[in-house]
Amino acid sequence: MNIDILYSAVDLVRASGHRSTAREAAFMRTYPILLATARLPATSPTEALLRNASLVYAWMPESIRLDMSELDQATEAFVAASQEVPTIAPRIIDPIAACLGSLAGATRVLHLTNPAVFPAWGQRVERFRLQTDPSSYHMNQSGNYLSFVAEVQEIAAHPLFLTFHHEYCTAYQARLQRLKIPAYPLTEPRVIESAATELAEQ
Repeated sequence: MNIDILYSAVDLVRASGHRSTAREAAFMRTYPILLATARLPATSPTEALLRNASLVYAWMPESIRLDMSELDQATEAFVAASQEVPTIAPRIIDPIAACLGSLAGATRVLHLTNPAVFPAWGQRVERFRLQTDPSSYHMNQSGNYLSFVAEVQEIAAHPLFLTFHHEYCTAYQARLQRLKIPAYPLTEPRVIESAATELAEQ
């Protein structure tokens, strides 16, 4: 995955019609609400973690499950992830994944918690990166998510990224306008993850 490949996603977004699937349109409409809700004050870090997990699982294919024995460690990891410049490491990712029973779910919680740092991650992104369907085992290894994060950081540091970011966001805002959805900004990790997802569908 590199910026040259991702650039082709701009044309895909530009060419998207006036319609989208109901699920996609609903996600685009509610995404900024999810982010805003995730930032609301909470009475405790545990409450904030559980709120963000509940928001995420409104969009996950399966229902939320919690391993309560892992909740304290997951809360500690959640607090660490909430810092302005968190350390991106298994010790932050694995406890949340263990509590939820899902690494993909954990990455979405991390994204809502700190969208400027953590990209969301799932099978479509990995299918694009690997050019084949990832196994369940692959999707449960935090090292594979960390590999994706490293690629995201490398792409964001590329000299052409600001131009790509601007062109992708402009195309995305036009798509929102066609769907009569109010415009909203996209973070760098979100732009890269979104572009990869677009390309995975081709």
